[in-house]
Amino acid sequence: MPEKLNHQDETQPSQVPAFSYDLIRHELIPELLGEDEGRILYWAGKSLARKQMDLNKNINPYDFFTEAHWGSLQTVKESKSERIYELASSHQENKRPFTLEAGFLAQFVEIEKGVVSESSYAIKRNKPLTITITVRWDKKDPANS
Repeated sequence: MPEKLNHQDETQPSQVPAFSYDLIRHELIPELLGEDEGRILYWAGKSLARKQMDLNKNINPYDFFTEAHWGSLQTVKESKSERIYELASSHQENKRPFTLEAGFLAQFVEIEKGVVSESSYAIKRNKPLTITITVRWDKKDPANS
């Protein structure tokens, strides 16, 4: 029996070529979603976080962002009602919204803290592309998840 030529080791994570990712994220999705792209991606990010956390209770956003090729994530500041993340993006397209990532982090914090959370983002630097994502919550507003 011939051996498979394109066999991929099941223990190694698959790598998505940057070109493919960029085509989908920066060309196809904006074409499909139009002016609602930012809002839809935000809610899609929240949904994605819920699903990922259901699959893996021990998930952390830092490893997830690396594995998803969204970039390198770190917490830069936290107070009693907000957490500020910094994302060094692995893709250098700053004209697209980063609401998918912001929504993911909002939902992650919402589940982690058990209170409704919202996030916003801002471009901090263009080279290298660095985004600040701020997640805010109100301890008096429990989540219904």
